[in-house]
Amino acid sequence: MKRSRFALLVVTLTYVAVTVGESILAPVLPVVAPEIGLDTAAGGRILGVISLAAAVGNLAGGALLARADARVTSMLGAACSIAGCVVAATAHSEGTFLIAHALVGFGAGFYFAGGVFSVGALSPQGRRGRAMGRYGIAYSVALALAAVLVGTVGTSNWRAVYVVGGLLGIVALALLAFVELPGAQPIPKGKLRGSLRLLDAPVLVGSVAAVAQFGLVAYIPTYAVAEWSLTAAAAAMVLFVGRVFSIPGKAVAGWMIDRFGAKTSARLMGMTLVVTGLVWVLFPVIAVAAVASVVVASAAGAMFPMANVVAVERFGELGGLLGEFRSAQMAIAGVSVWLVGQAAATFGLTTALVAGVLSLSVILLLQPTARTDATRRASRVDGG
Repeated sequence: MKRSRFALLVVTLTYVAVTVGESILAPVLPVVAPEIGLDTAAGGRILGVISLAAAVGNLAGGALLARADARVTSMLGAACSIAGCVVAATAHSEGTFLIAHALVGFGAGFYFAGGVFSVGALSPQGRRGRAMGRYGIAYSVALALAAVLVGTVGTSNWRAVYVVGGLLGIVALALLAFVELPGAQPIPKGKLRGSLRLLDAPVLVGSVAAVAQFGLVAYIPTYAVAEWSLTAAAAAMVLFVGRVFSIPGKAVAGWMIDRFGAKTSARLMGMTLVVTGLVWVLFPVIAVAAVASVVVASAAGAMFPMANVVAVERFGELGGLLGEFRSAQMAIAGVSVWLVGQAAATFGLTTALVAGVLSLSVILLLQPTARTDATRRASRVDGG
């Protein structure tokens, strides 16, 4: 039990490390751009490369997890993140900076499957939700840590922030050498099509989480300025409060999963998003609508641990499918934020957001079944 707890701690700390490396660019970009000659287009290209590299890393990490244990994939992901931070800290051109962020994005994506699979495998059955909730909190902590590092160090020496990111990765890499992490079962040849059917429920929940987080929550500041006439600073503060509340929201998500099950919890949280989302964009009293937007941000964050647990329970020992799951989730995130932007330009921001909120109702298609996920997984993989 103590070994499992230590392993879970190391897996969570590694998640913090690779996420910090991946998250430095957004807050540090305004400082970096004039020094190494990046224009707005170049900044957008590099941000896009991180997402693309992460998606590729998701697939590669999931594929390797089926052939090696999670410690191998985790160490490779951390090593790639470290290399990216080192290259970024020494970069003097757009090309080098782009390569650096391709490495940190790929490393974070590569780590995902092994990290989530380890949390699911090492957690006791009745406490898996809380473990996944803490794992989700680590992501929020990493985002905050990256912003704090840039705010305290980056304005005077942005390269030092990447050095710190690399050092965090080195610590994680060293700790990983002392833990044993589980391995996933390879997908039997000839059973790939049946195995891919297991993606349905995880991708459904993951899609709701992605649309809520990237297609809706990302527009909270824009909506606050356009519809509530708030200043940019006040609008950013609304989003900040929502991000802060997403941390206890993930703890609540973990409790719900252990109490009600991952699927039932996802349905409840999804419909909470629909109701509070409509209040956010339609209620005429700004104070009430602002509180609703904070709830939306918190609930969106809470959906991700639920999606992860649905995936872990659905796939069972076929942990390699976690790569495909995450890659699909991130692709949907990118499409959703683009679609909302296009709809806003054509029909107006309020109409676009209402449509986005209502689309989350697809969570009702997630139906609990009499048979357990593990039983269904076994029967399908065996050809039943």
